[in-house]
Amino acid sequence: MTAGIRYIAPTLRRWYSADLSVAMAVVVGVTGSAPCPVGTVMASCATGEVAGGVAGGCIDGAVLTAAQDAIRSGRVHRNRYTHQSDGSPVLGLSCRSEIDVVVLPAAVEVMAPLLERLLANRTVGSALVLPAGRQATLLVADPDRLWGSSGDPGLDERVARRLRERVSTGTGQVERIVNGGGQPINVLLARHQPAPRMVLYGMSPVARAMSQLGRFLGFEVTVCDPRPVFMRAEHFPDAHQVVCDWPHRHLRSVEADARSAIVVLSHDDRHETELLSLALRGRAGYVGVIGSRETHRERLLRLTAAGLTEDELGRLRAPIGLDLGAQTPQETAVSICAEVIAVAGTGGTGRPLTYLAGPIHRRVDVPVS
Repeated sequence: MTAGIRYIAPTLRRWYSADLSVAMAVVVGVTGSAPCPVGTVMASCATGEVAGGVAGGCIDGAVLTAAQDAIRSGRVHRNRYTHQSDGSPVLGLSCRSEIDVVVLPAAVEVMAPLLERLLANRTVGSALVLPAGRQATLLVADPDRLWGSSGDPGLDERVARRLRERVSTGTGQVERIVNGGGQPINVLLARHQPAPRMVLYGMSPVARAMSQLGRFLGFEVTVCDPRPVFMRAEHFPDAHQVVCDWPHRHLRSVEADARSAIVVLSHDDRHETELLSLALRGRAGYVGVIGSRETHRERLLRLTAAGLTEDELGRLRAPIGLDLGAQTPQETAVSICAEVIAVAGTGGTGRPLTYLAGPIHRRVDVPVS
């Protein structure tokens, strides 16, 4: 299961708190240009409520039927959904792809530790064991413990070790792991890292819009500005942290990594050189600053005088955002977040797909046999 489960974790916790039975549908293989990577999840509870989705809605009805049967019968379903090109009234995918989906009952004993760690923004691993038969088993592991069992202690130990070693790519990945009998077993592995950080420096309407969109995209959002009158939680209801401090001082306490985005939205340049010097010499994958081209030329002179190298300056995104013709703060936030996605992505051009050829989704997902 991928990072997408974070979006439905609060709903899952509510279902389990109400003592409702739950089934999980997990995409375990994709061929073609489907809109869902391996590890995409959809869940349903005994009342028929649904959270998430597996393929943009076109097969979710069939998956829901399988999930409800799994809740009632305890059976595991494994189905392949394909494109139907002959006009027959058979369920199919309009995107001309194939998707393999496993649907299984999700026991609270295994799901509870996964949800607890996801909601606490802690690292946790999940694995879906996929033997050649129809059964499948969900395992969850953190550095100290394993929940669930495939019935093969040797396989469980190897899966737990692989989950603890694995560096997350943000998507699920099917690997072959040898069981206790020496047979290779397909296992869908996902290591769920804490949500990436987005730090917004400077209070503005763009910062408000960015905090909302950043949270929607799965970031843990911090807004920082030195003016107490503006740094109130009600001004930024979507931010996870609202900090009243000088940005250059606050950044010294931020543990940024390659998934982090640092966005400077302030027009106050009193400490901008120090702030950007810290950001560009740090590990953040995205550093951007708002302002005109003329302002940026002057900024580069100051940063060069401060000793930043050409490579360090080359990391700075300014003027910030993609050229979308944005006018409003909300549109500007979309253009900035689009650039954040492009920088962290797998080689997108930022051009309209209408004028491009080739696969829409840049990935190679192999169906599970």
